[in-house]
Amino acid sequence: MKPSPQSDLVKTMPPDESDPLADGLQDAIRDFIESRIVVGNLALPTHYPELHEIGALQVGFRSHGITGESLVSRASGDWQPGWYVIALNGFDDPFFIDIYEKSAGFPVYYAAHGAGRWDAVTVAASLQRFGQLLSALNGVKDDDERLLKLIETEADMTNALWSEVHQGVLEREALEKEFPLDETTYDPADFQQGTLVITDVGSQKLKVVQVVKQALGLSLPEVLALAGERDIVVGTGSPIQLRRVRDKLVELGATVEFRPDAD
Repeated sequence: MKPSPQSDLVKTMPPDESDPLADGLQDAIRDFIESRIVVGNLALPTHYPELHEIGALQVGFRSHGITGESLVSRASGDWQPGWYVIALNGFDDPFFIDIYEKSAGFPVYYAAHGAGRWDAVTVAASLQRFGQLLSALNGVKDDDERLLKLIETEADMTNALWSEVHQGVLEREALEKEFPLDETTYDPADFQQGTLVITDVGSQKLKVVQVVKQALGLSLPEVLALAGERDIVVGTGSPIQLRRVRDKLVELGATVEFRPDAD
């Protein structure tokens, strides 16, 4: 028997919180997740959970992925008590709502991970509005001119996320010309699942340790213990998903290696 979304979410809550989903998963949240709209832009949602697995999606945000310790706090920059992840983008950055903002229609927030703190950016005034906008973008995703116009007229261009999405469309044509997606340039390995490993931390050890600390959500003693190991596992996923942390580590002089999962 599959667990209910309600029971999954309850497991991630700090013990001093009452269950805000006592009446079950809200229809607006369920409808958004079930719509599974993927526009094709890596900055926008690319992964939606199954309804019975929504609790598991909170790991790494509401709770520590290794110890299970609650990461929820009301301090600035911490994961707030009402926040629940509803989707991830191609870089594993979360889109989330505040469960206590039902009366406002559940505004949708986004935050880039790896910064050492969570700075929520409002990307849509409500969950319904976000779904409508994604649907509209999906309808014109193969027409760059219409796609750009839609973003410019319907989204907040001063917003970090929508600015990134807009810039990505502007650059797509140039990238497609430089790297045409045909049988000679398409590499299935870009989408293969595997593990990113540091084989040599390099000379800037402390900075590399900070990147690993943020990527894994570890305490300083935990990450310092890892630093003494021969190989340090930084994350799992596809090369595209791990690109941001890989590039940062390489920039700091670390030697990294992507190891594909065994078939």
